[in-house]
Formats: sequence, C-alpha cells, structure tokens
Amino acid sequence: KIKVEWEDLAYRTYTPDFYLPQTGIYVEAKGHLDKGDRVKMQLMKQQHPDLDIRFVFLRASNKIYKGSKTTYADWANRYGFPWAEGSIPQDWITNG
Repeated sequence: KIKVEWEDLAYRTYTPDFYLPQTGIYVEAKGHLDKGDRVKMQLMKQQHPDLDIRFVFLRASNKIYKGSKTTYADWANRYGFPWAEGSIPQDWITNG
C-alpha cells in the first residue's frame, strides 16, 4: 500500500493491482478507466515520481468518456505512463 494525498488534503492508501518485485514495476489492470482512476493515478505520479507505474488496458482504444477523442492509450502517453494491451508483457516481468 502506498499513501497518496487527495485534493481534499486527506491521505488515502493506494493498493496497486500487481507489483512485479523482480523489476520494481507496479501494474494497474484496467477494463474501464474512469475519472476517479485518472485523477488518482496522476496524483500518484506527482507524489511518488520514483515509482514505475504502468497500465494494462483491456482495450487501449477505448475513449476516456463518451464523445471524447482521447483514448486510454492517449491519456497514458500524455501523462507518461507506459502501457500495454491485453496482458502484462513478458519483458516487464523479466527486464523492466
């Protein structure tokens, strides 16, 4: 668990979906990436820039909300999160 400070200045804990101890990568598996998830992960990156947080999307081409032109992949790229689609890539497990 990792502590993160939310906009309301209260500390909350964040538990990643997966941690790959051999490479030090935290993995978030997302079928749906809602606004709360996006805000939480941006705060995590701001407050813990040393952590290697990556996403695995069920479909990286999904839009972040209905009518948006921004896909999950676009969002991850914009905020500097490495990502994959479908499953955790083998090189994340072995090489980082």
